[in-house]
Amino acid sequence: MIFFPGKFFLLVGPSGVGKGTVIQGLKNVFSSRNDVFFPITATTRDPRPMEKDGVDYLFFTPEVFLAKLEKNEFLEYAIVHQKHYYGLPKDQVFTALTAGKKVIRELDIQGLWNIQKVLPAENIVSIFLYPESLEILKKRISSRSPVSEEELERRLQTARNEIRQKEECTYQVCSREGQKEFVIAEVQKIIEDHF
Repeated sequence: MIFFPGKFFLLVGPSGVGKGTVIQGLKNVFSSRNDVFFPITATTRDPRPMEKDGVDYLFFTPEVFLAKLEKNEFLEYAIVHQKHYYGLPKDQVFTALTAGKKVIRELDIQGLWNIQKVLPAENIVSIFLYPESLEILKKRISSRSPVSEEELERRLQTARNEIRQKEECTYQVCSREGQKEFVIAEVQKIIEDHF
């Protein structure tokens, strides 16, 4: 494994716990810093209104994505809802880490394990975001978009399994309901302690 001068901060946690909200808050906090980098995920899904290619996501056709996958160009990837591919291009991350930057990214526990196979432990700082309770997580998932009872139960079971493994991450942060700014500040402090 190649050791890089930069650090890779991975925000891990179950669906609906608020990873995207924290990432957006961190983007606002670190927007003026040249030494912090947020990689752009590639996906095969269609852009939503207002999403821009190369800004929000890298939008690839399934053929292009699979060709890149074949060439081992992704650090990690997943198939979401059994139809769309999502992946993290290696070149973005390796270029930023080689330049000594702090790279910040959200992903699930499976993605963390995949990245741990590729990068040395010294380059990775993992932060697990967990809910106050599964009941609160259930409300968050339900309020985001309509999901069937079966899908909701499947997501909660996945969340239970992920939460059991939170101690495998370097840090654990509780995503408290109604305390978004506090949670963002807590994650920000962890990152800044590594500057």
